[in-house]
Amino acid sequence: MSTVLNKTALTEAESSLKQVLQTVGPLIAAQGFQGFWFQGLPSNAREYLEHPGNQGLFAPVWLRRPIASLASSCRIATLQQYYLEHYARSDNNFAESLSADKAWCYRWQEDDPVKILFAKHGYDTVLSFPVPSYANPTWFGRFTLLASGHPKPATERLQQTLILAQSLLFEHDRQRFNPFLQSRIFKANARKVLRMAATGLQNHEISDRLHISVRGVEYHMESMRKKLGASNRANLIHLAHQFELI
Repeated sequence: MSTVLNKTALTEAESSLKQVLQTVGPLIAAQGFQGFWFQGLPSNAREYLEHPGNQGLFAPVWLRRPIASLASSCRIATLQQYYLEHYARSDNNFAESLSADKAWCYRWQEDDPVKILFAKHGYDTVLSFPVPSYANPTWFGRFTLLASGHPKPATERLQQTLILAQSLLFEHDRQRFNPFLQSRIFKANARKVLRMAATGLQNHEISDRLHISVRGVEYHMESMRKKLGASNRANLIHLAHQFELI
């Protein structure tokens, strides 16, 4: 019965998501773009990419995966994944596309393999556009907009359209686009421990409820504290709330 319920819930969620895309797609198309992908990114994603020695929560390899992401069609989802896996590492545009504070129109030389890749799919303009999440400064959404020809430039109207589109996507399922959740930095059991700690339970109480050893609880807490750079238990819980992990 549980499996049937889970499949039903998944089907309903996907159906609801299609309805959101049917609303968002025409809004973006009206600005001259034939397709897009949307992705949640950590606010300091570019720093993670350019300074891999200070990887923090995100190693560069995580940034070249289509996590916390949604494409306007299956065809564009395939293009996104292929670009990230095979071209992003050597494409100078990729670092620019991770900036939280500016839009970026991809620039290529005539024989650039990335330009050829997008041209094969019918696109000669790629515009990466960030949309801040004012409710949470730790991560933001970014649209990669695809067009054939030359659409309208990045205007205030386009920005307002993308802000509306992002709000509709977040209203549908905000957790889907949280990169800290979707990258699975913390396993499910670790997050259970953290949620219980946030309610004020002590380690031995968490141990009893989850049927794991106290040492296991301590391991999870210490591992999460190090990953988030927390100074103590209270700071760990505070940061977990900031990253929307609990």
